[in-house]
Amino acid sequence: MSRHYFAGANTPKGFFSHFDSILPLSDIKRKIYIKGGSGSGKSTLMKKTAEAFEKSGFTAEYFHCSNDAESLDGVNITERGIAVVDATSPHPADPQLPGVKDEIFNTAEFLDSAFLKENKANLSEWLTEKKALYQRAYSYLYAANEIYRMNERIYNSAINTKALNELILGVLRIFDSAKPSGAGNRNLFATAMTPDGVKSLVASALRAEKTYILNGFGAMGITELLESVQRYANLHGLSTISFKSPLNPAETEHLHIPALDTAFITSNCYHKFSGEGESVSFEELLNPTVLGSSKNEIEYNNGIFDELLKKSISTMTASKSVHAKIEEIYSEAMDFKRMNRAYDRILEEMLPNQCE
Repeated sequence: MSRHYFAGANTPKGFFSHFDSILPLSDIKRKIYIKGGSGSGKSTLMKKTAEAFEKSGFTAEYFHCSNDAESLDGVNITERGIAVVDATSPHPADPQLPGVKDEIFNTAEFLDSAFLKENKANLSEWLTEKKALYQRAYSYLYAANEIYRMNERIYNSAINTKALNELILGVLRIFDSAKPSGAGNRNLFATAMTPDGVKSLVASALRAEKTYILNGFGAMGITELLESVQRYANLHGLSTISFKSPLNPAETEHLHIPALDTAFITSNCYHKFSGEGESVSFEELLNPTVLGSSKNEIEYNNGIFDELLKKSISTMTASKSVHAKIEEIYSEAMDFKRMNRAYDRILEEMLPNQCE
């Protein structure tokens, strides 16, 4: 069954990319870098690629766009070593081994440049406005994160370290009978701040036979547990997928260990997980006296954080509206029939023939 992820995220410091984790260079047999303007059909080509391989019996990984979760930034067919990615801003990329493994498909070759020049003034104005709105959205997100960190410091100071360490040691027993399957860690996102709100792909990205639901926030000890488990898994020769926090891409928010078919999912009011699993409450690890004395401060900070997050998202929404105007012009300028014919020739080469 296919899985859905985010390879990039809007963060307090701007757009953060883990596009190098879509398909590691060592696993690539063929990678298509699609370049071109907004509205030129890049996402549609990626969806077409994934659907064609799925019809042939393969599993696809879908990487959604954090600025429009309905669109794609990339697809990956792991079994075939094939990836197709959007290689334009805010995640520009170029082939690492052109002519060997990588190639560029440029949708700009199918544009009516004369029509675009007629709309040059509007396009320039809208692009400037779009960028300004996103910078403003990132500023609100940065301010929200500063407030969020205040509560994290309170939670961190209240942790019962002995109880947390005992919990971690207990969880690490899942590796007692584990067999190495190829070590390594892959960084992605399962949650994103988008123009349509906080979007979670956790149910698909971390689908597993065994699920631990970690109730609470990272600073309550969840981050420490996840990073300990990830390191221990890699040391035991097991690959992992670390899902980073869009508020702090240095911190792990969820973890998947494919070889054990085991997932660790953080659940709280911002991304509530309603699936089945073994539930662990991290608030129970906190000193109630410390937590109680800071209750009013925590609630006050939560209110400010929610307001700033809401403002950041509404500003992203305004930017998306401007982006839609740009897309409309580029879509009108595209010769989609000619582009699809050209891409279909590439897709036909990538698909396995009936004799394989």
